[in-house]
Amino acid sequence: MKEREPHKEIIGKGELFFLWHPGTKEVFSGYGLTMQAGSKEFLVGILMVDRPRPADPAWLKAVEEAFGEYELVMMTATEERGIVCQMQIEPDSLPYLRRFPAAKSAAIELALKPLLETIPKPAFTLRWDAAARLWQSQIAPSAELPPEIREVFEQTGYGCMAVEANTGIVHICHAADADIEGFAGKPVRYQWQLILMPTAPLIRLELVILDNPRNPYRFESFLNVAEADQARVLARLAGQDRLYLVFYGDGLGYRFTQAVPQSLQQQQRLDEIAAQAAAYWDALPPKRRDFDRAKAEFMLRYP
Repeated sequence: MKEREPHKEIIGKGELFFLWHPGTKEVFSGYGLTMQAGSKEFLVGILMVDRPRPADPAWLKAVEEAFGEYELVMMTATEERGIVCQMQIEPDSLPYLRRFPAAKSAAIELALKPLLETIPKPAFTLRWDAAARLWQSQIAPSAELPPEIREVFEQTGYGCMAVEANTGIVHICHAADADIEGFAGKPVRYQWQLILMPTAPLIRLELVILDNPRNPYRFESFLNVAEADQARVLARLAGQDRLYLVFYGDGLGYRFTQAVPQSLQQQQRLDEIAAQAAAYWDALPPKRRDFDRAKAEFMLRYP
């Protein structure tokens, strides 16, 4: 007998999804409307912050420092509050978004509609933690680029660079709006590399976004272990279980943030690469050391 093809969920913009707790009937930790057709990865709505206990004032202060403002609203009859925000659901947690048939769903959807026109500033990445049996949230990077970072991209054009943010290390990825349109929801592959050039070691991150299987989009970034601030970035990256890719389009307008899992093996690999790069740099004669030359020669050789 011919097997039935798996059902493909059709998702439009402005559809309502709940952050469901697997194993329950209708327990949830928030809800939001899809921000673009074809994907439920990006929602705008309300995330419950008073469950299982009232929100920590220190956390609310961190949100305010990151985004400049926030709004809390009552979500339950027992006055549990939620924060009005953008939500990015990590890929492995997308199956735990649910549509609920409850009669009040229509009223919630109608109440959230204005948020699609006036997007709230607070933004969080979210994933279901099966061990803790709750939704874990992390403050997403601020959408505003610092002037010094903006100036770099205005001079160099499209590209990628690692920077320190209040949430950790993020990779700012600048590309054309037309290209970014195809990035959302697509798999990302990455590789840390150590390249020993005659004048300096290069620590290179290659990011491949599988938006087009025949010609995927590629980003690359380089770090210099000999620079104190970049060595600090490397050390922090080696301790992160996520790589945060923050996409900016034409005019350096913020588009969205994507979190890519970084396994413990990859973290250890980066730590080893950083140590090898430092040893290589120390062994080079001081007069030969030149990171910028090494990077330029590599890019000429492998454009």
